[in-house]
Amino acid sequence: MFPYLLMIGLPATLAIATVRRAGFLLLAVAILYWLMVGFRYHVGMDWNNYLSIYLGSTTRSFTDLLFSTEPAYQLLMWSAANLGGGLILINAVSALVFCWGFFAVAKRCREPFLAIVIATPLLVIAFAMSGVRQAMAMGIIYYLYATWENRGAIGRMMLVVVASVFHFSAIFVLIFVALSSKASQLTRIAAAIASGLLLLLFLYLAPEATEGYHQRYVAGPRTLEAPGALAQVGVLAVAALVYFTIRKIWIEVNGRNPLYESLAVAALIAVPATYYSSVGAYRFALYLWPMAMYIFSGLPALTASVQLRALYRVIVVTASVVLLVGWLSLSNSGSAWLPYKNWLLQEEGARLRR
Repeated sequence: MFPYLLMIGLPATLAIATVRRAGFLLLAVAILYWLMVGFRYHVGMDWNNYLSIYLGSTTRSFTDLLFSTEPAYQLLMWSAANLGGGLILINAVSALVFCWGFFAVAKRCREPFLAIVIATPLLVIAFAMSGVRQAMAMGIIYYLYATWENRGAIGRMMLVVVASVFHFSAIFVLIFVALSSKASQLTRIAAAIASGLLLLLFLYLAPEATEGYHQRYVAGPRTLEAPGALAQVGVLAVAALVYFTIRKIWIEVNGRNPLYESLAVAALIAVPATYYSSVGAYRFALYLWPMAMYIFSGLPALTASVQLRALYRVIVVTASVVLLVGWLSLSNSGSAWLPYKNWLLQEEGARLRR
């Protein structure tokens, strides 16, 4: 467990020390996270699953991969096989894309290192160290969120489409693109509804593209369940509730962010959605984490008391570390992350299958 404590300990120390300059230190933390996530070895619930997917892709033709579901990830596997990097190269690229987006979001938070600490247990370690395809999609979407105001509707839609060819779940972000347009409120709502209807139409016309997700997460004979999904989605809902409770003073101090307001509404909707599909709601809620990072790291600015700010940082850091230790020790899946091993430290010829 020590490597994980070291991982979260670096940004935690910088957060308590109130280091806000997003320069060399932020880059150092980013490199550490990339090395930990990208070169993990026998870590995560999906390690063997992704190895099997990769081995299966090596028997398929380039054309089959190009016209399959999530073709960008399929082509990444094809490239890894032809370059000789295999699963380790795939994981390294996935982690690089994820960290690229994740740290782009953190850099734009009021207290970047506090934002990193908040998201490390449930987002970085519990998910990015396992879900390779969606981690890549999330990295692209997070980068989109971080640069949202610098892009028009077309640019936003293009990045969403790029993310979706790594993991189809990213396509639902089109709804936020519609809601955040500069049109009138009625037009935005109508566009969001139209986006939702288009997604439903796509699901109807091309069910093979999402049948796997439906069978795994919603109504299949082997539907997955995530007992801790409510708790994980609950963290995002708490951030949303805090924001809407103090919205007026928040806007006065930190300004208004329409995108994150939409994400906050989605976080509240995700809570009852967990009763319909716990894993499905959790998977989609992963795209909402930048909102929680933004809100929790912006709360210290609401008080002029230096002591209260310091106390808040200590509480958040302590709670995050306790959550990490508790999840690794007590959850029904935490054992898949223990002990932490890194590919760079393994002997030559180490076996990939766990």
